[in-house]
Amino acid sequence: MGQDAANKTRRPIGQKDSERCMKVLTRIFGYSSYKGKQKEIVEAAYGGADVLVVAPTGMGKSLCFQVPAVADKRGLSVVVSPLLALMQNQLDNLRSKGVEVAALSSQVDYSEKEEIQRELKLYDTHVRVLYVTPERLRTAEFLALLDIIHKNHNLNRLVVDEAHCISEWGHNFRGDYRLIGKFRERYPDVPIMALTATATSIVQKDIIRSLKMDDNHLFIALHPFNRSNLFYEVRHLSNPEPLNQMADIFDFITTLYRRRGKTSSGIIYCRHKKTCEELSGYLRGKGLNAKPYHSGLPNATLEKTLKSWTIGSSEPGGVDLVVATIAFGLGIDKGDVRYVIHYDMPKSFEGYYQETGRAGRDGHPSKCVLYYSREDAIRVKRFVKTDPNRRRDKEDDEPTPTQRASGSLDSLIQFAESATLCRHVSICRYFGEPIDEKDEELVKVYCDNMCDVCKYPDKVKAKITKLSTREDAANHVPFAKSIYGPPVANGAEGQSSSRNTPGPYDRQGRYADRGLPPKRPSSNSAEGSSNPAPAKKLKVALAPMMVTKPFGSAVGLSKPFRPPSFVGASTAKTDVAMPAAPPSAGSTRVAAAPKSRPEPPRQPRLPATAQRAPPQDYIDVDEEESMQIDLPEVDLPWKIEESSKASKADRRKALDGLRASFHKVLTSPINLDDYWEKITSRSLTDDQRYQAIFQAAVELEQSAILYCSTLDGYNTRISSIRDDIRGMSKLHRWDKDDGDFEESQEIIQILRVKALPPSARPASRKGKERAG
Repeated sequence: MGQDAANKTRRPIGQKDSERCMKVLTRIFGYSSYKGKQKEIVEAAYGGADVLVVAPTGMGKSLCFQVPAVADKRGLSVVVSPLLALMQNQLDNLRSKGVEVAALSSQVDYSEKEEIQRELKLYDTHVRVLYVTPERLRTAEFLALLDIIHKNHNLNRLVVDEAHCISEWGHNFRGDYRLIGKFRERYPDVPIMALTATATSIVQKDIIRSLKMDDNHLFIALHPFNRSNLFYEVRHLSNPEPLNQMADIFDFITTLYRRRGKTSSGIIYCRHKKTCEELSGYLRGKGLNAKPYHSGLPNATLEKTLKSWTIGSSEPGGVDLVVATIAFGLGIDKGDVRYVIHYDMPKSFEGYYQETGRAGRDGHPSKCVLYYSREDAIRVKRFVKTDPNRRRDKEDDEPTPTQRASGSLDSLIQFAESATLCRHVSICRYFGEPIDEKDEELVKVYCDNMCDVCKYPDKVKAKITKLSTREDAANHVPFAKSIYGPPVANGAEGQSSSRNTPGPYDRQGRYADRGLPPKRPSSNSAEGSSNPAPAKKLKVALAPMMVTKPFGSAVGLSKPFRPPSFVGASTAKTDVAMPAAPPSAGSTRVAAAPKSRPEPPRQPRLPATAQRAPPQDYIDVDEEESMQIDLPEVDLPWKIEESSKASKADRRKALDGLRASFHKVLTSPINLDDYWEKITSRSLTDDQRYQAIFQAAVELEQSAILYCSTLDGYNTRISSIRDDIRGMSKLHRWDKDDGDFEESQEIIQILRVKALPPSARPASRKGKERAG
């Protein structure tokens, strides 16, 4: 270890050390303060302790090792990272801040590698962070390089990112990760930091044991697992047809675009590379800016896609949507991901949690949609139960399942089929948080109508009944056996559920608190000191729960996804009083949940978008309905602009189709007055009604041309809107807050605005997001 680091291990971190770390945070990384438990984690690492961090995606784990690495006066931190894309993303980010970083991977050519190694061998090397893969860490060539770095007192710490890959009980076990434990044997004086988002208590213990972390010098930071800004929804399918499912995904995305008033960044996860290609191709054909991302593509293509998606479509060459396998997204620092869709079942509960965690990292409402069928569940279950030596599928892009994968998948299946237990509570309980779902106030803290079970319980129950029977599902999947055994929530098969598994919580549901660790003794301690005095414990003030700093994209995002029924809705309480955790014996320190857990300001709750059938064919509908209705002349201007997406004739035809659908519902003698009384309290003449219809149709047509990039996509969107207009014919949809009819209700709201006198209408919000 570097001399500076060695000295730190013999004394508590002082005020000057704390101030030095703070200066790095503010001056290099641009943050005005720490979030959550970052301060305690950074100072424990800077002081030479072993550190285990378990925190959800988006909680700023990277800063926990980057700040002490830059704060070190000399030497470097070696970071073991599982994915090249993640490595490149962090390299670019650090370099943009002026930090000297390097990486040794297969993407580095021979000449660059030689130059990096020469720099690392220098006694006064300027490199502060070195990224490597777990495979490289065990090579004789790299270990020889580490020996030189260590001899020069420049090896400050080892950082293991995505540390759950170490554990055979984890969901993404990798054999090369298991060998990282030999690092402690070779360099016993070098501190180790491990970070993960998805470690159950069993996985946490396995990580500590595998890395040979020292209980006498160990700091553990556990963050709450709940992501209150995410809306979880499961869409239940019976023997799904791929084209119908793709059409439903397209409709979901375009509806989201229309509601927000602009395109949105998103990720769709698929298990197979072939599915990624087919789905991304389908969505591009419909006009969406989508790209595939999987290991079968060239590295240059993957890197370009990642950069294009990171900047988004607001910049030239940007991409809105990536259709990817699990190979995408680990550690990617992008805050404005508004939706994550799982086209099919993940292979573990941990994988589902980690992947959905890439949505809404800026704290704003985002949607997580899982498509679930019993047929697909059987396929995944059969895969994870197959002999590990035979189950590898060349179309698969994930590591093979692990010892506890079957139990983890059982819990995910139970999660998808539950019609009574809140999704947020299910997730937190799986990871060991004991929650009484009968305590309505407590459940509201975790989920204030931010999942389909809580918001639409009757509807979820009805949809689950439409799943294939287990027998029929098995018949659709050859050689399938029953897979619906008892779930295993937190451990290997045969173990008890997470409710009874010992974890970081006491029986009252409080985080255990075992005291801050003393500093790791250095191999460079003074000779003859066989019994060095115990180091003092760090004094730690428990910090509030971490809130990710809003990204620039958050500007104007105060009310994303808001449907008309949520206008004026009050926000939920933001502070939750948590009971204090009593200290217990032992020198390992577990950072407890804070007594007060302020959350980001609550946004209006995000509704669940209903599953919809594919829209009808555009041409047949337009011509049939338009011919039946004689549209009245309206003395209002409409400037039709030529577009590369649609000609003037195409746009005029679409506008007439929208007007025809409106007139068929709103000018029929049947229930005529009932409809208009729900639109406005004013008494309107026929001409005023025609004008309101015309203006509403113009706004809807403009939204369709804005958010589609091809004629096919434009026509499909127009057809979908017309289906929603037809849905207005059912009067019970006008006032009911029901997720199945949100699109129709949104159109009704547009009509209500257009029926107002011009002076009473809301100011134009051009350039801003439209509510709804």
